[in-house]
Amino acid sequence: MTNVQQPKQATIDGSPDPNEPSPNMIVRVNAMAVKLVYPFIAQNDIRYYLNGINIRPLEDDTVMLVATDGHRYIVARDLNGFAEKEVVVSISKDALKHAANAKHTLDVMSNGSAMISDEVAQPLFIQPGNSLIDGDFPRIERVASTIGYQEGISGAINPKYLNDALSIAKNFGGSIRFFTRDSDSPLTFVLGGLGDMECFGGIMKLRDSFEALPTWFPKPTEAATLAEF
Repeated sequence: MTNVQQPKQATIDGSPDPNEPSPNMIVRVNAMAVKLVYPFIAQNDIRYYLNGINIRPLEDDTVMLVATDGHRYIVARDLNGFAEKEVVVSISKDALKHAANAKHTLDVMSNGSAMISDEVAQPLFIQPGNSLIDGDFPRIERVASTIGYQEGISGAINPKYLNDALSIAKNFGGSIRFFTRDSDSPLTFVLGGLGDMECFGGIMKLRDSFEALPTWFPKPTEAATLAEF
């Protein structure tokens, strides 16, 4: 007797394919962690993988979120997060409107759909399109270090990047500390008071040859003293 193969069920364009397996959740992280790292995402970079957030499971079953534009980076650890595997996720700025509550989560499915959900897992915002970005995200651990660092700020820093770090601490009601090693190593900052999240980051230094007053500045006369002021 010949076995007859059953034809696949036809589908209406735009409707789910019943022949495809149902998507499963691969990421659930604190939505506030997403909002925390978002300012450091690259914007319209040709290195497309930098235009999203890298989400990685750690060996202790917590989750690490990383964002960088190549000039600075930020790392947040979600103690209660879940990630089945490492992914890079594109996040719409509109999603941040629903990410200010510590009970809200970013949920990412295996088919690339992503949403911000409330405390009872009801979607508050659904990310348009496929949110998963292919590509090898850079390993921040190759840059981040505390060896030889001391508390303080030194070297030439882009003031906008410095302000972004300060704004994060201000907006989340936490504290911030800065650590530096030399004029070439990244300026490292650590955020505190973030509840169940831990966060630190780094800002690359600008090249600056300022070591003395410029040659065009007039030399003082022998009689000139600070008393004249």
